[in-house]
Order: sequence, then C-alpha cells, then structure tokens
Amino acid sequence: MAALELGLISHLEREKLMRLLSFFVPFLALIISLPGTTMGKEMKLGVVNLNKVFDQYDKRKELENDFRDIRNRSEEVLKVKQDEAMALRDEIQLLEAGSVARKKKEEDMEKVLLYLQIEDEVAKRNLAKAEKEFYEELFQDINAVVEEVGKKEGFDLILKKEDIDTKSADLVELRLKIGIGTVLYFSNALDVTDKVVESLNRRYKKG
Repeated sequence: MAALELGLISHLEREKLMRLLSFFVPFLALIISLPGTTMGKEMKLGVVNLNKVFDQYDKRKELENDFRDIRNRSEEVLKVKQDEAMALRDEIQLLEAGSVARKKKEEDMEKVLLYLQIEDEVAKRNLAKAEKEFYEELFQDINAVVEEVGKKEGFDLILKKEDIDTKSADLVELRLKIGIGTVLYFSNALDVTDKVVESLNRRYKKG
C-alpha cells in the first residue's frame, strides 16, 4: 500500500512538473523570439551563470577563509573541553564507586558535559549566522554588479543560469536543483558571466 501511494505521489509530481514545463518553455521561447519592445527597439537579453560567478569571485575565497577560521576556533575551544571530559572519565574509572572523591569528579564531569552541550549549540548558531551573512553579502554584491552591467551594456533582461548536477543521489536535492535551473538553453552570445566576474573582482580590488 505504501509503495502504491509513493508511486501515485511520484506520478502526480511528474505530471505537475510536466505541466509547469509545458507552460514555461514556450513562454521563454516567446520572450527570446520577440523582435522588439512596444517602442520598436530590439530587445537585448543576457544570461549569467551564477555558479561560475560565485566560484570566480575573489571575495568569496577570502570570506570562506574567514568562515573557516571562525569554525576552527570554535572547534578548538570545544576540543579543550572534550579532552577535559575524557580525562575526568579516566580519573572516575580509577576511583572507588560511591566514594566522596568519585562523586566530586562525577559532578565536575557533569558540569563539563553541560558546558560542552551549551557551547556546541552556541557555536552552531554562530556558524549558521556567519554563513547566512556570508552568502547574503556575496549575493548583494553579485546582484548589484549584474544590474550595473545590464544598465551599462543596455540589456533589457538578464536571466540566471545554474549548472545542475543530475547525478545527485538525494531525490529531494535533485528536484530542488532542477527547480532552480531557470534557463534550459541559451546561445553563448547572450552569456555575460565573464563581464560580471571581471566587474565584481575589479570593484572588490578597488575596495
């Protein structure tokens, strides 16, 4: 019964995806084939590969190093307490069960373990916050430069293109990747990725 329900769900999802594609593909083709705007001006379209932009943006590399340093420092602090907990465990095993000394060590170990738990949760929250700010900052930079290139080069519309790894073993992840793959095909003549990367890095070097 569960297998039948799963098959039905997958079938319905496939139908939904096909309906979306049947609308989206002709719509995109219509947009690309438009001879001009209402003013009679020829419409200028561009495409930017966000994967490539992120990979080649110099600021990303430096921010990743900063993020890695934050993570390493957090791990070092936790490692000290983990070693302390292991040492206490070894000491407790050598003490007589029920003795005052053993109870004292067990209380000390409980405090260390509680500290570890709290610090681990705090570290995870801080890392998640830093990572979010990291990507927000990069995206804001990229968005600003894409807009700048679009205006400077006279583009009417710039679409995003993302590389999709269809070999992903995770079905949910694969569906997500397919869903964000906005452009299915484009001529290389429309690609403004290199211009965006050059502008980003030039602006970053200037500070």
